[in-house]
Amino acid sequence: MTNTTETEVEEEDILFPLYLVVIFGIIISLCVFFGFVGNLLTILAYIRDKQLHSVYNAFLLNLAITDILLSTISMPFYAVYTLETYTWPFGYHFCKVYMIIDFTLCLESVLMMMVISIDRLLLLKFGPHYSLKVTMKKACTQIGVSWVLAFLLYGPAIIGWDIWTGENIVEEEDCDVQFAYDKAFTTATAFIEFGIPFCCIVIVNGLIYNEIRKRSKVGVNPSKPSNHNNSKPKREVKAVRFLAALVVVFFVTWVPYTITTIIIAFCEECVNENLYEIFNWVLWSKAAMNPFLYAYNSTRFRKNFSEMIPCFKSFGVSKVKEEHSVTPNAVAVTTNTDDIKPNTSTVTPNINTVTPSISTVTPSISTVNA
Repeated sequence: MTNTTETEVEEEDILFPLYLVVIFGIIISLCVFFGFVGNLLTILAYIRDKQLHSVYNAFLLNLAITDILLSTISMPFYAVYTLETYTWPFGYHFCKVYMIIDFTLCLESVLMMMVISIDRLLLLKFGPHYSLKVTMKKACTQIGVSWVLAFLLYGPAIIGWDIWTGENIVEEEDCDVQFAYDKAFTTATAFIEFGIPFCCIVIVNGLIYNEIRKRSKVGVNPSKPSNHNNSKPKREVKAVRFLAALVVVFFVTWVPYTITTIIIAFCEECVNENLYEIFNWVLWSKAAMNPFLYAYNSTRFRKNFSEMIPCFKSFGVSKVKEEHSVTPNAVAVTTNTDDIKPNTSTVTPNINTVTPSISTVTPSISTVNA
């Protein structure tokens, strides 16, 4: 009788008021909708436009595939679990399959963000030799290796943890990983999944910004001021804001989840379950943000978006085209990321000379906004 009463009290404690169910339902629906639509548009744009078939855009395609799977698999099933007051109705075995998919997709998304940042730095460093050193074949290999690594970090543990330890700590109606309370494993994987990639992204984007500053100084002739040169500080500020946004969004979406996961491993009662679930959804919301952070910053992608969905024309595609038509300059810093095809043509020594080849010799700084 006492056990039944305690169970009823516990169930009452976690039941959501109707207004919270409605609010959560709306927020979850928006995450799923924008995650699905944004990434689907990115995938369709890549398929329909052969000019988007570059190494960098192949990474964007893989990121979009990862995020659309998060939006169609991870989010909907977990939405049911959340709104059912943390009751998993799909069974033990499907829970394991679901966890493998979810953990692999989340880590793959992180790895791709890291690869994309490194790719932009290589473009600036290699210059005209970029297309020779970074080929589509190598890019596909990197993508394949990243998927293998994403699976290996969590997959085997999710599959066999209860077999190795000889006990099942997850309740029948719950869906969680068996290693959730293992301090060493949780801390180590958090460092690998978040710590290393975050440090890498911060360092690489810092190096990209330094490269922007160096090229900006080289590309401006103080004796010949122009409207284009005078706009350099604004372009630099725009580039800094964009690079900072990539770092900040990654930090904000991942830190709450990572910290609470580690705390739970050491002290399960120290974290409110509802708060932890909110942090889960904050993390997944990154899948809905990525199309706007990456693909939408490409004029070419936006052009395709506007052709597929006319309402995108109201978001400034024509304006971007006008800005992009300004006299080419080796130090231009915009948010354009498309058509990155460095070649090995000879450079005219005078950097202020306007020639069609100058933008291809020194890769446009706009390409860093990935």
